[in-house]
Amino acid sequence: MPKENLTPRERIAKARINLLTDYPFYGNIAMKLVPREVSDQEAEAFGIHTMAVDMYGNLIYNPHWVTAQTDTIMKAGIAHEVMHVCLKHLVRIGTRKPMTWNIAVDATVNEVLSHTFKIPNEWVRIQQMAGKCGEEIYDWIIKNAKTYQMPSSGGFDSHIFGEDEGGTSDGKSGNGQCNGSKNSPFFKEGQQPFDTARAVREAYNFAKSQGKLPAGIDRLFADILNPQLDWKDVLRKYIVQVIPHDFSYTRPSKKSYSCGYYMPMIKREHIELCIGVDSSGSISEEEYAEFLTEILAMCRQFECLKATVIVCDAAVHEVMEIDENFDPYSVKGRGYGGTNSQPVYDWLEENKGLEQVKLLVYFTDGFINIPNKEYMFPTLWIVTKNGRTDEVDKMENATVIQIPKNGTGKDND
Repeated sequence: MPKENLTPRERIAKARINLLTDYPFYGNIAMKLVPREVSDQEAEAFGIHTMAVDMYGNLIYNPHWVTAQTDTIMKAGIAHEVMHVCLKHLVRIGTRKPMTWNIAVDATVNEVLSHTFKIPNEWVRIQQMAGKCGEEIYDWIIKNAKTYQMPSSGGFDSHIFGEDEGGTSDGKSGNGQCNGSKNSPFFKEGQQPFDTARAVREAYNFAKSQGKLPAGIDRLFADILNPQLDWKDVLRKYIVQVIPHDFSYTRPSKKSYSCGYYMPMIKREHIELCIGVDSSGSISEEEYAEFLTEILAMCRQFECLKATVIVCDAAVHEVMEIDENFDPYSVKGRGYGGTNSQPVYDWLEENKGLEQVKLLVYFTDGFINIPNKEYMFPTLWIVTKNGRTDEVDKMENATVIQIPKNGTGKDND
C-alpha cells in the first residue's frame, strides 16, 4: 500500500511490525509500547515535534512528522524510543538540565543504534564519547561547553521525564514544560511504570531464538540479563533447607488454633552454622564487619540457629561463638603468611565431626588454597568485591557468590 494512503497511526503500526520482523529485539519491546498521537495543541505545549516516550511506555508521536518520514527512518525512530525506555533515561536525569541531558542520552542511544540502523546525519552523535553512558556524556558536554556546539534542535526527540523510586527528577520534559500528574501528561489511569527488566529479557530471548540479536546487547544489559545473586538471600535459602523440622499435634499451632483450626506445630531442631573467615590481611575491617553483622542478624532471626566463627589464614587462629555478646567488629585482618582453607575443614572434622556439619560459609578474597578432597556438606564461598573467584570455582559441592562492587548495582548506559 502506498505510503500516502496510510494514516499516521497505521504507519506507526507498520513500522513496529517491520521492526518485529527485521530487528526482533527492538520490535518485541516496541510492541509493548502504547502509541499516542498528539494534537497540534499538545505538540506545541509539550514540544513534541517528532516522537517522545514516557516512563509508562507511552509512545507519543507527532502525526505531521510521521507522515513525512520514510519507512527506514520510522523504524530507527521507534527503536530510538525503545532504547530510552530500556536504559531508563527518563528517570535518571536527577537534577541535570533537561536540554543537555536530552542531547547526552540521544548521543548514547544513536551510537548503539548505529551498529544496526543507518542513522540520519542530523541525529546527534559525539564520536569522541562513543560507548560512554549518558552521565559521562552529560559531564563531557558541560566541561566542553565553550568548544562543543549543541544541536539547536535539542536532539531528535522529546523526553517526558519522571521519577524512579527514590529519584530526584524535576519532572520536566525536554523543552522544560511541566508534565502534569503522574510525571507525564499522557498517563492513563491504571498504567504502571514500564517493566524494563522483563521487557529486555523477553526481547533478548525472542531475538536470540531467531539468531538476530543486535551486537553489544549482552554487554549493554548485563545487569538485567545476568543479575548478581545476593549472598544474603542465598544463605537464607540454605539455612531454611538445612534446618531439620517435624510436625507435632501435641501442641497445636497458636496461629491456627486462635482461628478455630487445629493445625500441627512445627518443631525445628537446633543446627549449627559454621563460618570460615579468611584473615590473610587483604580484607578491610569494614568488609569483615558487614559480613559478620549479617550473620549475627540471621542468628537472631532463626532462634534454632547457632553459629561458630573460625578465623584462619595459613592456620586456625581463633574460634568464637556468635551470641548476644558477639561484636562483628572483633574480627580483623592479621596478614600472617599465606592463605589456606584446609585447616578450617580439618578443625571441623576434629571438633565437630563432618557428619554433623550441614553447611560451611567461607568469607574470603579468593586468594586462597581450596581443599584437595571433596566433602559431603556444601560450602558457600562469599568473595569480597575486589576478590577473585577462579580458584574457589574449582571446588566440588560449592556455590560461589561475589559481592558486587557497586552494592545495589546501577545502570551503566
